[in-house]
Amino acid sequence: MIGFILSILLLLTTSTNASDRRSISEDATSTELQKQIIAKEYSDIQGNEVSGFNKESPSIFTPKTPTPSRFFSADLSMPDKFSTTNNLAKKTGSFYRAFGEIIFIQGTVTDSFNVPIEGAAIEIWQTNAAGKYHSLLEPNSEYIDKYFSMSGRATTDNLGNYHFITIMPGSSPGRAAHINMNVYHPKFGKLETEMYFADHPYNKDDYQYLSYTPEEQKLLTAPVFNSDILNPKSIKICSFNIVLKGVHQYKR
Repeated sequence: MIGFILSILLLLTTSTNASDRRSISEDATSTELQKQIIAKEYSDIQGNEVSGFNKESPSIFTPKTPTPSRFFSADLSMPDKFSTTNNLAKKTGSFYRAFGEIIFIQGTVTDSFNVPIEGAAIEIWQTNAAGKYHSLLEPNSEYIDKYFSMSGRATTDNLGNYHFITIMPGSSPGRAAHINMNVYHPKFGKLETEMYFADHPYNKDDYQYLSYTPEEQKLLTAPVFNSDILNPKSIKICSFNIVLKGVHQYKR
């Protein structure tokens, strides 16, 4: 009888030890998985890889990199007077639209901490489909598109949104297609910049585009996608977000 009781106690002890070993093994596996998840690398706003425990990890308290200023002046091509519409592809009251591929430019204007900026004025100007600035042509030049407004203006709403309707700019010698931009705000000052188009074949040969650092090129290049993903001929949408240096001043 005593031998039978000892056998049962030994069996229970062995079972408990095996269960404890499985539990320890499972805990070790779970801990290792947690370490792998925690150690996952993230990128900050400059593209640098940082650890989840790093104090430099992306957060709402990390200021965003401001949109770079235009490297070279574009005053020579800038019109003396800007059109007051955000539709460059069709003049007000006209039945005809400009020659070229219609595109839609959209984006937001924010401060260094991604807070929307309301009331920012954005002025743009660009070449026509033939790659010519009307401001640099003679009034009777055959390259002038009489249905195209070379310039336009938009004002951001309370969420910092803006948009333009225009055409894909034509390329000129040594330059890729781009949009010149001036952004004004009474509290954030003036930003003179430009927007390029992602995957444009002439970007790699544009001397001005190549003068920027890779980080600046990324900030100045707008992703381009079709409004209808199933139709490659649908209108292209270009998303270009602008960050102005500084922060909003709030009253207590």
